[in-house]
Amino acid sequence: MSLRVLTLSPYPLLGPSARYRMYAFQEPLQARGIELDIRPFLTPRAFELRMNGAPQHPLALARVALATMERLREAQTARGRYDLIYVHRQTAPAAHKFFDRKFLRSGVPFVFDMDDAVFTQYPIQNLLRGSVGATVGNAYLADYVQRISPQTRVTVVPTVVDTDKYTVRPQQGPKTKAVVGWIGTSTTFARYLLPFLRGLVEVCRKFGAEFRVIASPDVRERTEAAGAIFVPWSLETEIQELQKFCIGVMPLLDDEYVRGKCAFKLIEYGAVGIPSVGSEIGANSEVIRHGDTGFLAKNAAEFEQYLADLLTRTDLGRSLGLAARRVIEDRFSLSSQVDVMERVLRDAAESRIHVRN
Repeated sequence: MSLRVLTLSPYPLLGPSARYRMYAFQEPLQARGIELDIRPFLTPRAFELRMNGAPQHPLALARVALATMERLREAQTARGRYDLIYVHRQTAPAAHKFFDRKFLRSGVPFVFDMDDAVFTQYPIQNLLRGSVGATVGNAYLADYVQRISPQTRVTVVPTVVDTDKYTVRPQQGPKTKAVVGWIGTSTTFARYLLPFLRGLVEVCRKFGAEFRVIASPDVRERTEAAGAIFVPWSLETEIQELQKFCIGVMPLLDDEYVRGKCAFKLIEYGAVGIPSVGSEIGANSEVIRHGDTGFLAKNAAEFEQYLADLLTRTDLGRSLGLAARRVIEDRFSLSSQVDVMERVLRDAAESRIHVRN
């Protein structure tokens, strides 16, 4: 049975969560008779303005107004055109309560998706209670869905990478300078990396390594002030820049939102065959197998010690990195989750058929 799925995302392809949780599945599901008609709320330009700290730019505001009108049209015409509505994170970043009601009343069944504890930022309870199914990035989020809406069928679908595109970094010569790195947004940079950054840079200096930050341009000044090297993020060079890392890091500070994060940085690091050091919080413990694929640190001192261990034992780093790659292939790759996604969407369609009968 072929399915046509209206797929709502706040972000375009440039948004990491949409890129890896929606767009990545578009082609393989199409081959199985499931069309994801992805409708991002923000255009690429509006998303760039927002990510670069200019949400009130007149052009961005105009684009939001146009997107709001288009979302309303989609809500009004969904019935009869689509078999399912698949919502990533929220129906719209503007007037989301209004659009939640509109889409819930469309008569088209819902599947809701989240990869972060978005419920700490805006209400999603009504969407969950109106959803036939839900896909979530980790067990913490699954527990939340089951508490709020026991009748919703929840499935853990980790955020995935295409391991045909993310390949293992080439082995470097013994005289190549070691590179420790982090990748992320300006928000996660300020909230999670910055409190650790100077200490990590000092460890790198001590062992003749350098620390790189891949992010948007608005973090350049703070990155360089801490003694690290800034690398501008782009969709075209992201994987290439990650392959220059020897070690990846993901420090976090514990709170409810963090406990719902999907540890995607660690997934990217493992996909290119490098070990990670991550805070022992949330899904980090699902991705890192302590001592086998990387290390889980309880505090800044442990973080720096594990980093020092990896910088002084390149043989250990190589073996942990290859083990991490195997974990990604088995559990966090696109190919490992396509069957799961197909089943979720087809089950939701079957539910609608039973209701109609």
